[in-house]
Amino acid sequence: MKVLIIEDEKLASDRLTKMILELEPTAEIVGTFVSVKSSVEWLKSHAAPNVIIMDINLADGQSFEIFSQVEVKTPSSLLPLMMNMHWMHLK
Repeated sequence: MKVLIIEDEKLASDRLTKMILELEPTAEIVGTFVSVKSSVEWLKSHAAPNVIIMDINLADGQSFEIFSQVEVKTPSSLLPLMMNMHWMHLK
C-alpha cells in the first residue's frame, strides 16, 4: 500500500507515519509534503498512491485546493482522508 501524507506540522506527520507503519508494516510512505504547492507538484509527476492522508489546513491554503489544481488518476483503492490533526497533540 502506497501512502502519501500531506501535513504541515512535523510532529503530527511523524506520529502519523509511525502509526501507519505500526498498523501496516508493509506500507510505503511515498512522500510527506507540507503545502498545497509541493503536493500538486508531486501529484503531477507521480502515479497516484493508494491512500492520501491530508490535513485540511496547510500553510499555503486548504488541502481541498489540491484537487482543483491537479487531476489525480486514481487506482481503484484510492482513499483520500482529510482530517484536522489537532487530535494528535492529545497524546
